[in-house]
Amino acid sequence: MFPKLKRHKLNVIAKHLKISLDNHHRAVDDAEATAQIFMKCIALLKSRDITSIDQINQAISGAVDVKKMPYYHAIILVKDYIGLKNLYKIISESHLNYFYKKPRVPKSLYMQYKEGLMIGSACEAGELYRAVMQGKPYEEILKIVRFYDYLEIQPLGNNQFLIDKEIVNNKEQLKQINKQIVKLGEKYRKPVVATCDVHFLEPHDEVFRRVLMGGQGYKDADNQAPLYLRTTDEMLKEFEYLGNDKAWEVVVENTNKIADKIEH
Repeated sequence: MFPKLKRHKLNVIAKHLKISLDNHHRAVDDAEATAQIFMKCIALLKSRDITSIDQINQAISGAVDVKKMPYYHAIILVKDYIGLKNLYKIISESHLNYFYKKPRVPKSLYMQYKEGLMIGSACEAGELYRAVMQGKPYEEILKIVRFYDYLEIQPLGNNQFLIDKEIVNNKEQLKQINKQIVKLGEKYRKPVVATCDVHFLEPHDEVFRRVLMGGQGYKDADNQAPLYLRTTDEMLKEFEYLGNDKAWEVVVENTNKIADKIEH
């Protein structure tokens, strides 16, 4: 409701709304100030004919400062022509109303147009992988899992740079992250799929991505990850540390289940 404020601490909002807060951090005073803020917010919403949660989302979501919001990668798949139409709407909105350096898609926007679409948790730049890697609280991770239709894991070589940059210790830690995502999928009945994050077809084609990234100023452009299209056998080999049955499930069974939901 107050996107022009740089911070949204209790005392900042109280001052903005001209609410007395004489003894900040004293429980009873903070509680009273919070109640008065809430009542003023309700009055402000009513003055704009907003009387429900849905109306709040529709009326003020565009006021959010996208520059200040964290963002992650995700994969949106189109199941049918309804989904295709909805994807076009999402793309238009992301460019016109949520553009900051790149077009962005708020979760609220995706939820508004999710009919006919599926969303996957994507690569290491995805919300789920980052949360698991950073050891976020379990309830926070669970909330993330519930949002996605399917969860993704990728070959270790794709994330070798995390070791090179000393963000994780070794390949064993990369395996543990993937194993944890698999367990989350099992527990909450979300299909886990093994994906290549394909950027080029054959291993030697990495030279073209190297040129493109070099032109964009990436200092590590010469150190390309193996983002080529692997065969089924290569993918089964990549995930053999999960056990033969689980590797077959994430490489073959679940990927086909996802593909079967897509109309021709």
